[in-house]
Amino acid sequence: MSELLTESARPATAAELADLYAALDGRGLVPDTVVPSVVVVEVPGHDSLVPRLTERLGPFGVRVVALEAAAPTGPGAGRGPGRAAHGTYFLGGELHGWYLEPPAPAALTGTQGAQGTDSTDSTDSTDQAEPIASAVIAARLRSWAAATRPVPTVTRFHRPGSDSTGVVQFDAGDGPGTELVAKIGEAGMIRSETGFTSRTNDSLGGIGRDPLFPRLHGVRIEGHQGISIMEAAESADLEQRLFSDEARTELAPDAPGILAPYLGQLARWYRLTAGDQRPTSADYLYRERFHALREQPALRSTFRLCFGDRDLDEHLAAELTLPDGTRIPGYTAATAWLDEHAPGLLPHTGSQVHGDIYPTNMLRRAGGGPVFIDPRTVWEQRPRPDIGYGDPVFDLATLLHGLLPMPAILHAARQGKAAALFGDAFDPARPHDVSALRLPLRFSDRLRAMEDRLIGTAPGTEPAHLVRCRLYIGAACSLAGWLKYENTLRTPHAWTATYAYTVWYLSQARTVHEQHIAKELA
Repeated sequence: MSELLTESARPATAAELADLYAALDGRGLVPDTVVPSVVVVEVPGHDSLVPRLTERLGPFGVRVVALEAAAPTGPGAGRGPGRAAHGTYFLGGELHGWYLEPPAPAALTGTQGAQGTDSTDSTDSTDQAEPIASAVIAARLRSWAAATRPVPTVTRFHRPGSDSTGVVQFDAGDGPGTELVAKIGEAGMIRSETGFTSRTNDSLGGIGRDPLFPRLHGVRIEGHQGISIMEAAESADLEQRLFSDEARTELAPDAPGILAPYLGQLARWYRLTAGDQRPTSADYLYRERFHALREQPALRSTFRLCFGDRDLDEHLAAELTLPDGTRIPGYTAATAWLDEHAPGLLPHTGSQVHGDIYPTNMLRRAGGGPVFIDPRTVWEQRPRPDIGYGDPVFDLATLLHGLLPMPAILHAARQGKAAALFGDAFDPARPHDVSALRLPLRFSDRLRAMEDRLIGTAPGTEPAHLVRCRLYIGAACSLAGWLKYENTLRTPHAWTATYAYTVWYLSQARTVHEQHIAKELA
């Protein structure tokens, strides 16, 4: 319900509520904790909001209580015990525990009013009372309307992603097609994600296009956590349908046809939203993030879980030995190469992007059309001014790593068979030796054809070698992000397989770049 309040609302702190209850108790006004009340703590001498709020809210069974605000006695002085801070508090009912800060007083003008007093506060109390009353009334009506409907029933629990703590599907009880999904996560993330998906769907709907994301039905903010409530989509089972083998290492012959509706929708979206500015996230995702991730406490703790006291920096500096006996530069050398060459590989344009086109984020609407969930607009909580704007090639790179190798690694880990990724020859004391890896460190003909399809989905006219380089670097960046997930990569086998592909993709990018340079010099 808190989304009904203005941006100046926030959850009251425990100390603020304690002071408020003490002040109410001192006047014998402690309200029923279930019956909704609005407590207005006002500065004496100012127009009161209480008469207007009482008039508006009384018919809705809401009590309005007035208190005098604490007055500091000097610079830096706080309020005394039993004195509440200036503002509006909501107790009981649907908005319980929220606090609305008072509007800033009008600036001193240096002139005097008709009675010779400074005109320091020209804000009309009616103007201040109306948004408060409207929010409380809307919350009451919404709660009453919900009471007229059948009690919703849980129909399914979905596996939460890295940005959520719960994903619950339920039947709202309004007849066929009324199943909804509630996603619970950090409040800022929920606000950012739902704002992006709503704007995207609205802009596509405005030109007669199908929405890209599930339709949003509502947002609730509960202190530090938020809940987005959206239409339920159906699983497309892509993690199974895209592969011809149980281990999920070989693409199925019909994989291009399965992905065609999704790639077609993305291609149209990229072209509709194309811009001529470089995304602010470009350098971070294609270069800097590799450095940031290795310093992440979560990555280091996951490494310790898998390898004990082994030195992470020493491991990242070591060359990797591949199954065919070749050796490739390790993570440290590969990222040093990026520092030197990534600036020349960065895109000059961009578009709106999803940010995480993994197969499990590609679903199907009830009518059969494609739909995407769980867009990613920020990485490692880094602020950026162009939320949702990025490089389509990086978008498609997240899908590439979702074709090779993450479905195979995750499937083995979930089945408790991560050791089978290597077999008996794996030596945890030599994790840089991946010669026993049983997954394919190569592009099959089908995967190579799919890679060409991904490159063709990206808009623009960039040279193919640049796009291919970024596709590989983006896949490596996506893989490197998995290395910090302790609950997912809990064994040295799963961690090492993911790491091996991270470095291998970076090696592939370097090879493409150097082959192009050699061709130009020939």
